[in-house]
Amino acid sequence: MPRWFLALMVCLLPAAGRGDVTCAEMQAALHVPPPVDAVSEDPDGPLGCSRKALEMFALNTVAVAEASPVTDLSQLHGAWLGDLVLPYLLGITVPGQEVLVFAPGDEPDTVRVTQYWMRALTLPHSPLWSDEGQYAGVAAEATLERDDDGRFKVAGFGESLRYGTLRLEDPRSYDLLVKAQLNHFELPFSLGRAGDVLVLDGALRDPTTRDPGAYKRTYTRIAPEAAELALATVLTFELSQARYMDCLAHQITEGQGPLFDALGEGGLPSLEHFVRESVGDAMVTDRLSGQLRSATDEAERKRLREVLRASAEARVAQFSDPDRRAFIARMMEASGGFCPDFF
Repeated sequence: MPRWFLALMVCLLPAAGRGDVTCAEMQAALHVPPPVDAVSEDPDGPLGCSRKALEMFALNTVAVAEASPVTDLSQLHGAWLGDLVLPYLLGITVPGQEVLVFAPGDEPDTVRVTQYWMRALTLPHSPLWSDEGQYAGVAAEATLERDDDGRFKVAGFGESLRYGTLRLEDPRSYDLLVKAQLNHFELPFSLGRAGDVLVLDGALRDPTTRDPGAYKRTYTRIAPEAAELALATVLTFELSQARYMDCLAHQITEGQGPLFDALGEGGLPSLEHFVRESVGDAMVTDRLSGQLRSATDEAERKRLREVLRASAEARVAQFSDPDRRAFIARMMEASGGFCPDFF
């Protein structure tokens, strides 16, 4: 995000409506550090935060100042959740989060990165979830190697960089804007680490002039399954992605918090089984319903109606199980307290 846009956004917005939550409580829930040499609280500011504190919800400048260059590629391995949350916290954009997942490359001295755009609600023409409840919103996949000066670039040509084919957002203009902001791999960039924060220092080309413009992004390390499981939980229990996803992802990573108090002895496996099954069943139902709407052959329509009826009966049978009903009731009752009410 350009710094001038961030400054304009912070200065012009009035205090946003929010629950009785302090800026410090928001920082703790989203793992955003306080600004250096500045106060966080400003009751009259957007979200109750000072301007300097708000800027930390877009870029972790503390980590930027402290980061050391990544020299050992294993330092990158794992999942990293983007720290750019301010635009949707302020209601300027719809919720969406970037996740980078690094793994060893096929060749020595390379690393493989998969970039996701996390969005709970699927699009009818471009489903972001599979029938098995797996998230499919891949923005790009690349194999990276280092230049002589230590910067990272796409290794070779061809299959080393592949862009996802799904539409990530609606309308199309916003989809193109999001993809442009995620275009980290076209030009060489540097990667540094400050503890569990990853700092990307790169450049984006202007779509019209093709001139590069410098920018930075920061990411916080999370458990490999945390982002997808948090997103599926948001979707299954119809929660606010802006309020819950990052907060739940950090709880899942740490293995503690209000979510775990509600899960009880079943722990994360019980949650993962339930939400993946629920999301997968919803995707199957949506797909079959779409096929039924477009089918013109009466025999095919009859077959699809029977499949949908059988699926609905199976779901009813599942929800008649007392343990499952108790789990759902417990989660629904506790969900309002999983994360602070920012809004």
